[in-house]
Parts: sequence; C-alpha cells; structure tokens
Amino acid sequence: MADHGKNIIIGIGIYLIIKGVLNWILGASLLTLIIPLLLAGILYFAVFEQANYAAAAVMILIALNYLPNNIRGLPGTWLYLAEGLIDFGAAAILIMSQDVKAYLKKN
Repeated sequence: MADHGKNIIIGIGIYLIIKGVLNWILGASLLTLIIPLLLAGILYFAVFEQANYAAAAVMILIALNYLPNNIRGLPGTWLYLAEGLIDFGAAAILIMSQDVKAYLKKN
C-alpha cells in the first residue's frame, strides 16, 4: 500500500517538475519552477504527515488563480487550461488516495 503511494507521489512529482520547467521555458518567472520542485520534494520525502493536503491546496490555489485568464484566453491558452485541470485531478488523488496517506504516515 505504501509502495503504491510512493509511486503515485513520484508520478505527481515528475508531472510537477515537468510542468515547472515547461512554464519556465515558456517565459514564466523562476518561482514557477521553484514551487513545483518544493512540492515534489515535500511529498517525496514525506516532510510531514499531511504533506498531501498542503501540496494539494497549493496546486488548487495556483490553478484557481490562473483559471479565469485561461478561460478568457481560449483558444490560445488551451495548454494552460489543460494544465490546470490536471492540477485539480492530481490534487484530488493526493487528497483521496489511501495509498498516498499510508506512504506519508509510514515515513
């Protein structure tokens, strides 16, 4: 169970890192690279037992912040809109997965 949770966290962490690098390459600030790296590290190293909730909250808040502009900018912002939807899905997995909770509790 905890091993499956670790794999889920690794997958979400890889997504966060790729997303941060891509956004940075596309011209976003360095902060858009640092935040995903921090979230991935906090999750992978299970810094605290509720890291899944904290990471999910940050992901949701960032996605909600950009959502109105991404909707207004369609069709030119479809990539960013898709990114936000994936963020919502990843946050839901972090919150609801018993395997993720088991991994964080184990460490």
